[in-house]
Amino acid sequence: MKIVRQPGVGIGLRRDIMLRFRTNAFQRSLFTLRYYELMWILGANADEEGIEQSIESIDERIEDHGGERLRSAAWGRRSLAYPINHHAEGIYNVVQFSMEPDKSVIFEKEILADQAVIRHLQLRIEESDLLPVAPVIPPTPPAPTETVEPEASHEAPAAEADSSESPDEESSADAEPEESETPEPEEAEEEEEEAVETEASGA
Repeated sequence: MKIVRQPGVGIGLRRDIMLRFRTNAFQRSLFTLRYYELMWILGANADEEGIEQSIESIDERIEDHGGERLRSAAWGRRSLAYPINHHAEGIYNVVQFSMEPDKSVIFEKEILADQAVIRHLQLRIEESDLLPVAPVIPPTPPAPTETVEPEASHEAPAAEADSSESPDEESSADAEPEESETPEPEEAEEEEEEAVETEASGA
């Protein structure tokens, strides 16, 4: 029995298989998290409270769309290359996050509708393009303070010693003349004998 093959049947089957494979791969890629980087610029008239509110709203939108904020950086106030909405300067902020591709499209449309954002740029990046994590530096303990005693405290005992010694010296100085005034017993006896002899000679 001879098998007759119809021309083009095998080619069509291979095409169907390739199309299904590509479709399945595309569908899987839609549910795979990708890395993105968003830079948005606020007007120069934004204050600190407005900047914090904008950063918080971006983080909330990332979480609402099933993403995760990975890195963030505040570039601060910078001059614009050309005026945008009558602003010569802008406040730059950058955030890196992971999100599904279909959700990232909706997320970018919400950023575009934000009136506080005068410009934005969202890019798809690789994991190697993520900003480095800032190292956590432990706080340094305070240095021990050396207690320096005042010099007067050292001189005070010496002054007290001088004051305590001065009355003794004065008392000893006063006592010495008194001892010199009192006659010794031998001299008193000689004076009595001389007095007796003079009386005897006079008699």
